[in-house]
Amino acid sequence: MKAKLIDLTRCTECRSCITACENWNKLEPHTIGKSASEIKASYEASNGAWELSKEDWTVVTLDPNNPRNFYKKQCMHCDDPMCVKNCPANAITKYDNGAVVVDPEKCEGVRLCVEACPFGVPVFDESEGVVKKCTLCYDRITQNPGLEPACVKACPSKAVTFGERDALIGKAKANPNIKYIYGGGEEYDSSVIYASAVPFDQIGFEKAQIHGIPNLLEKIVNPLGAAAVVGGVAIAAMHALKKRENEVKKSGGKK
Repeated sequence: MKAKLIDLTRCTECRSCITACENWNKLEPHTIGKSASEIKASYEASNGAWELSKEDWTVVTLDPNNPRNFYKKQCMHCDDPMCVKNCPANAITKYDNGAVVVDPEKCEGVRLCVEACPFGVPVFDESEGVVKKCTLCYDRITQNPGLEPACVKACPSKAVTFGERDALIGKAKANPNIKYIYGGGEEYDSSVIYASAVPFDQIGFEKAQIHGIPNLLEKIVNPLGAAAVVGGVAIAAMHALKKRENEVKKSGGKK
């Protein structure tokens, strides 16, 4: 199992990771149909975005009350992803190497993954009708020989590293500057690990409340349970399930 270690004691908030991610994944703000002022605003937002978006799969959050409190945010690539459990189209896969990846060809825009994610990561792209998020650079780490994720390669302070998960956990624990670890089996099972000198709540990082998150898809399969989920999302999910049932029937029961 591979993992990414984010050592916040080394992060300088330079945002090289954001630029590298956008360049590799061709996420630079789209210019077609936009005015000059809109294009300029998009580029400015991409260089200093605080929130994840369809064009920003990783961001550096910043506490306006304390500029020293910040962290690099992206998908946690959970071991037991709620997004995978709540995708009626089976468009999201958790791979053995740690990556959780959305297949845009299968995504039906139901957005249950957006509702279920405990970290608020997946973002729905209205223009393309699909969900987008960090892929752990699956297309890089599966090459032969494998490449590091783009954000890892670009980090000048080596605050972001990539490798075997157990080895990275050992590295973090051996660092005397690190007092708090989250992820990779430390408090949470994931392929992204955070290491910090201060408590995570001081930098605005919210830990997952995994035991309080319902399996939304199971609720929606039951018509009465659908009322417990946001209306539009529930209806979209029910349509997706019905569509899938019809496709299976047409194919003679073969999925």
